[in-house]
Amino acid sequence: MLSMPPNIEVLIAYALGGGAFAAFALLPWIRRIPLDMHRVWASEYQNYQPFLRDTSELDISKASRFAIVVGAALMCLGLALVRGASLDTAMLCLLLLGWILLTAINVRHELLPDRIVLALLWLGLLYRASTGSASDNVLGAVSGYLAPWLVVVAMRSRMGGDILGLGDLKAFAVAGAWFGWTALPTVYAVFVAVSLLTAAAFALRGAHRKKAVPTGPAHMVATLVVMLGYRIF
Repeated sequence: MLSMPPNIEVLIAYALGGGAFAAFALLPWIRRIPLDMHRVWASEYQNYQPFLRDTSELDISKASRFAIVVGAALMCLGLALVRGASLDTAMLCLLLLGWILLTAINVRHELLPDRIVLALLWLGLLYRASTGSASDNVLGAVSGYLAPWLVVVAMRSRMGGDILGLGDLKAFAVAGAWFGWTALPTVYAVFVAVSLLTAAAFALRGAHRKKAVPTGPAHMVATLVVMLGYRIF
């Protein structure tokens, strides 16, 4: 059972209000970041194959906007209730909001933009370094990238291609930077489980997809699981 602080009403108000406000502020970036990437790639690469056929694909429905804002508020509230009011909780809410932004872009365009992923990576390392020793977090960032990269290289010839993209490897590095190398087995396990469930859901829906199943939801769920303190080992 959760131990509720005496000012629980204030905690709930700050978590819900802060999460909703921050998510609302992020909504324009769900459209802007992919558009910027599309324009840069179109101008720099002659053989660029556009992931956008029309800018109308960037539009976000009102239902999606509502779901993002409410979902962010509820997740920040859950995190605050579990971890309590602290600087660490506030920073983890920032990480969670970053992953909500990444997931929204990834589900729509199958991208994990570097400008977000690398910002979260450095934010995690700098935060951990400012609050104590960051050696486990630096090791986590390195091993978070390196371990799955070795798996990708080993499986490349058998699978006829890469089973993970570079964005996924950087996302694992983000998890290692924030939570240290000991959290990585849990991150990997949850990521694989959620990815399989996502693939099964697309298969059951009969969705015909020439591209890979988006991995953003799996990364976000894995991050949320370790945020809440769960570990396999």
